[in-house]
Amino acid sequence: MIEPLVSEDDWLVALQGAVRWIPPDKKTLVISPHPDDETLGVGGLIARQQQGGIPVSVVAVTDGEAAYPNSKGLAEIRQLEQEQAVKALGVERAIVRLRLPDSAVSKHESDLTDLLKQLITAEMLVLAPWVSDWHPDHEACARAAQHVCEEVGAEIMFYLFWTWHRRTRDVFDGVNVRWFELNASLQAVKHNALNCHRSQLQHDSCAPILPEVLLAPARRSFEIFISHV
Repeated sequence: MIEPLVSEDDWLVALQGAVRWIPPDKKTLVISPHPDDETLGVGGLIARQQQGGIPVSVVAVTDGEAAYPNSKGLAEIRQLEQEQAVKALGVERAIVRLRLPDSAVSKHESDLTDLLKQLITAEMLVLAPWVSDWHPDHEACARAAQHVCEEVGAEIMFYLFWTWHRRTRDVFDGVNVRWFELNASLQAVKHNALNCHRSQLQHDSCAPILPEVLLAPARRSFEIFISHV
C-alpha cells in the first residue's frame, strides 16, 4: 500500500486559506468517474442539496470494473454498491450510466463529451473531478465536463480525492480553493453512504483500494472544491 505523500495534518494547515463556499440552490449534476467517487468527493453536498429539496442526478461514467485484476462480476457489485450509496445520500433518481471502460476514459473523451452534452443544461450546478486529481479517468472527466459547461453556460465546481494522496501542497498554487462545511448530520449521512462501497473498503485476496489510511479526507467536517473562475 502506498502511503499519502502529504499527511492529513499538513493538508489541514495548507487549507486554512481556503474560502468558504455555499452551494447555490440549483439542480445539481454529479459526474462520478467510478462508483464511490460521488460519495468520497461530494457526498455531503449531495445530501445537503437533497435535504433542501434540490434535485440531484449522478452520472456514472464507468462501472469501476478494473479496480482489482481478474475480479469477475465486479462491475455488477459496484453498480449495486453505488445505488445503495446514493440512496443513503437521499438520491432517489436513477443513476445515469455511461458504461465507458474503467481506466480508459481518456481514450473515449470525445464520446464522453458528446454524452455530457445531452445531460448538462445552463441552469445546472455541475460537480466534476478536478483536472489535477491524478487519476487519468478523473482528469478526462474534468476536461469533458468543463468543455460542455463552458459551451452551454453551466456553473461548474471541481472536487478531488486522489489529490490528497498523490499530490503535494504546491498543487494548489494559484488555484481558487473553496470549502463547504458539513454539519454533524451531513457527516453521518456521508459516513453511512461510504460504508455501502464495501468492495473498495475490504478485499479477500489483496489490499483494498480504500484502506482507512486513505479515508481521512472523506471523514472531514468539510468538503473541498476548486473554482475555475
